[in-house]
Amino acid sequence: MISIGIINRGPLLNWGKNFGYWYLIKYFYNELRSAGYEINFYESMSSKFYKSDFIIIDSRSITEKYTHKIRKKLKLSVNYNFLETILKIQKKNPNIVWLDLTDSSGTTQFEVLPYVRKYVKKQFYKDKSFYKKNFFRDRYYADFYQKKFSLEKNINFKTHLLTDKYLSKLVLGWNIGVGNYFDVLNRDKYEKYLCILKSLKSNDSKDLYKYCLGFHKPEKKLNDVYYSFNLRNNDEKKSIHFQRNKVTEMMIKYFKSKNLRLGHKEYLKRLKQSKISIGAFGWGEVCYREFEAIKMGAAVIFPSVDYIETWPNIYRDNYSYVSYKLDFSNLIDKINLVSSNKDLRENLVENSQRICKNVYSNEGLEYLINFFKKITN
Repeated sequence: MISIGIINRGPLLNWGKNFGYWYLIKYFYNELRSAGYEINFYESMSSKFYKSDFIIIDSRSITEKYTHKIRKKLKLSVNYNFLETILKIQKKNPNIVWLDLTDSSGTTQFEVLPYVRKYVKKQFYKDKSFYKKNFFRDRYYADFYQKKFSLEKNINFKTHLLTDKYLSKLVLGWNIGVGNYFDVLNRDKYEKYLCILKSLKSNDSKDLYKYCLGFHKPEKKLNDVYYSFNLRNNDEKKSIHFQRNKVTEMMIKYFKSKNLRLGHKEYLKRLKQSKISIGAFGWGEVCYREFEAIKMGAAVIFPSVDYIETWPNIYRDNYSYVSYKLDFSNLIDKINLVSSNKDLRENLVENSQRICKNVYSNEGLEYLINFFKKITN
């Protein structure tokens, strides 16, 4: 039996374990144990945590402001470099698996590579030579928009580039699509709190499935298209947020469709009533909005992401979604195509929902087992 300890930020650990990023591990806990992996979650770096054969460190657990307790326990200064933390942890257990939870395929923390066994990320560039280049604001798409539209003053961005020496340490993990969102459409606040209390006591996430958002079939739609972005018009990082702003501008111009910011329940209702959900990059390429749209039975139109790899992979062009070019030149044509073709929309929804459902099938279990084989090899 190989023991694996996972450190995660305290306040959100139970939610993440029972519904969010870690849900898949708890869902298949017994099956993983039968496969030879005993996995335990820890809110602090206790002696039990260090005694694990391998330890997985969520990057946000030691790089963000709410981790002062960890810094205090490790006797680190307030103004610290997180590599100090890695070096101290390494002395207690050298079998460190670093989980990079940054948003984009291009935002990396490769400075940890000399000190960890494996480096896991939610999504990678398919072409690893991209990691040997400096992109504007560390993002392929931001670099594209900066070069094409000169949105910002040219800043010299220098990140830690990947060398061939550490290429074998990279392991693809999974994205936020494995999470199970609470069903706000059919459940009230009382049931939500009841669900949370039950999640704290239950060792079997399958018991909690009834509280989670289900998959809705495409039904009679009241709206052709819907989109909802958190716009940052005054943000200095214009190259990152340009796509959402540009899509909003085009939707208003061609479809008289304004960017509606709704409460979560109303937002899901609107998705359920819409034929199409239009997506755009934010801080990164993969966004939970696309997975919500899929669950609500809307066909997804999203920028081309043929340059990244991720899992579950809902980004299979003309199969589970329809892509548009980064320069927006075919966006309107793609919207008109999908809007007018009912068979295409239904196929997109059916295929994308199948991909998401398979996460909780033998396919998902097999992916997890192969993942743990890679990080413990």
